[in-house]
Amino acid sequence: MLAVHAHADDESITMGGTFAVLGDAGVRTANVCCTDGSLATIVAKDLPEETTRPRLGEIRHRELEEACAILGVSEVHWLGYRDSGMAGSETSRDPQAFFMAPFDAVVERLVGVLRAFRPHVVVTYDGYGAYGHPDHVQAHRATVVAVEACHMHRMYPEAGPPWRVSKLYYTAMPRSVLQSAIELAAASGMEHPFGGASPEELEFGTPDELVTTKLDIRPAIARKRAALIAHYSQIDETFPMLSIPEEVLGGLFGYEYYQLAITRVPVELPEADFFAGVDLT
Repeated sequence: MLAVHAHADDESITMGGTFAVLGDAGVRTANVCCTDGSLATIVAKDLPEETTRPRLGEIRHRELEEACAILGVSEVHWLGYRDSGMAGSETSRDPQAFFMAPFDAVVERLVGVLRAFRPHVVVTYDGYGAYGHPDHVQAHRATVVAVEACHMHRMYPEAGPPWRVSKLYYTAMPRSVLQSAIELAAASGMEHPFGGASPEELEFGTPDELVTTKLDIRPAIARKRAALIAHYSQIDETFPMLSIPEEVLGGLFGYEYYQLAITRVPVELPEADFFAGVDLT
């Protein structure tokens, strides 16, 4: 399984448990990080903006390597593009930003990674990049085209021998799970986790009818939390999975969810296994 993510920490937030569970089962996994993450908000209180910002890309590189080691990721690949920043910002239109990178060149690089690693399953974001970040949108676009081009020998012939990906998935967060989080917070006397917004108003929520795949990650919750903590510059104790009581972790965060976008093998939905229907011989 190979995942394409925009920044360091995206892999742990969206599918850290999946990486760990698959690794435990003997599955080879790879994580592709598209950008240096140098424009992210620095949350660590002991990392001052003025001295940390110039070396944030280097810091996040180390954090990702540590997180992926915790999760048992077999390979980490860096595309090395510059962080684009948020939608509508001047940085997102910078010629050096990932969002503005020559699209064909990005696709060719991803095709090279796919053909070298030869994954049966690929995971990335949906067309909105989950919440509209330009780098997430670019990662989605490039991954979809790369998966389609990967098996065509006339496309990017210098990127290696063709390889057919069996399944492409998008990460997902069901609205019903967001509603459960709201109800849990209310029952525990905690603040509304989303500032009063309903699941339908949250741009990263996925309509439940689009969710096809549910993976049980309860055996790996501790490692997912450890991977999140490894992203020290980006994630602090207020992050939802780190702030809620351990006794409710399994019920609320014991599964990770996906939307099957492309399949070249027969499937029965819903499913609980990325590799259902895939010929692994």
